[in-house]
Amino acid sequence: MDPDPRPPQVTFAVTKDLPRAEVLALYRAAGWFAQDDPAPQLDAMIANSFAVSAAFDPAGRLLGMARALSDGVSDAYILDVVVRPDHRRQGIGRRLVSALAEHLATFGIDWIVCIGVPGTESLYQSAGGEPMTGHTPFRFALKPGEVAP
Repeated sequence: MDPDPRPPQVTFAVTKDLPRAEVLALYRAAGWFAQDDPAPQLDAMIANSFAVSAAFDPAGRLLGMARALSDGVSDAYILDVVVRPDHRRQGIGRRLVSALAEHLATFGIDWIVCIGVPGTESLYQSAGGEPMTGHTPFRFALKPGEVAP
């Protein structure tokens, strides 16, 4: 029998009910928000996510999270996979992504994608992801008021 792949003493849940200060701390630790940025968009980012997978220590402290954007029936995009720096390399990120993908699949969503930065391939592959050969990601970096060509 394989040992339980979950890190010891960590609880995983799909929930948007997260302590704002702890979410902000995760984003700041990842370098996604500056230390002095109050991140007014953070509440909308969580609220407008289709689902959020979260990991908690025994005291209920947020250790990591991952979000999904989706239409709720066919496609989903996993993003913002982040784990506290002092809890990385313990399988938490893998379980966050796996739990989120499993949750999305319960809705019949079968096109679940994410774009990882170089060096994160093993994380996503360990969670069941496969490289998307034959597909190229694109970014549309328009500023408010700009018109696409």
